[in-house]
Amino acid sequence: MAATVGTSGFGTLLKRGDGGVGAGTQANVEWGTTTAKIRIKWKVAGTAGNGKNVTVVVSGGSYVYTTLDATAVSITVPTTATVAQVIANLYQQSGFATYWDADFGATPGDGSGTITARTVTATSGGTDGAEVFTNVAEVVNISLNGRSLDLIDATHMESPNTHKEYIPSLLDSGEVQFDLNFLPGTAAQYGIETDRANRTKRNFKLVWTNSTSPNTYSFSGYVTAFDAQASIDDKLTGSATIKITGPITAT
Repeated sequence: MAATVGTSGFGTLLKRGDGGVGAGTQANVEWGTTTAKIRIKWKVAGTAGNGKNVTVVVSGGSYVYTTLDATAVSITVPTTATVAQVIANLYQQSGFATYWDADFGATPGDGSGTITARTVTATSGGTDGAEVFTNVAEVVNISLNGRSLDLIDATHMESPNTHKEYIPSLLDSGEVQFDLNFLPGTAAQYGIETDRANRTKRNFKLVWTNSTSPNTYSFSGYVTAFDAQASIDDKLTGSATIKITGPITAT
């Protein structure tokens, strides 16, 4: 006879990752001194911002925008323009405001100095932050379903004992289905719905209550369903499904 080593499911957590760039560094190009310092930065932190070109020509009396998009900033500014005036003018352009930021430098001046030219220079210094995982709020049931191995029928004319033979093919990590107390509009749950709407591939962790290692399953997946229900005599409830893509890593 042996006592059970079963563990209550209470306390199992589903955690959603933030993509790993929230605490990262924005790639940038900075030049100039004291009051003429300017820094042009990629809008979002992370290594994806590295390698975008910045070019500023100082000539004439008007602004000319050659390129303002997801690949480069290439502009001509008036010879008398201050850094503050250039930054203000940049933010009036939708192509800049969508992809870029600008300020007076890491150790800022005040922008009152006349801007100097910058030959084509690639942004650098963008770094990804460590990914932060936040609990999906008020989950009441979680199930990991559908993990399977596909088999290929390899039967041939001389298969032993007139039996079919199979060889392994692809693994499928299945899906995570969960129910929750629905909290409309809260960040702790709304991210699940936006992931579905935006077709975002997201990192997740499923942390089981068993303290014996491995007790954490890490995986990537797509939210394929998010439903909500309201009853006159009950709490708001919701349910969602995450289809796992790739392997599950147990730690």
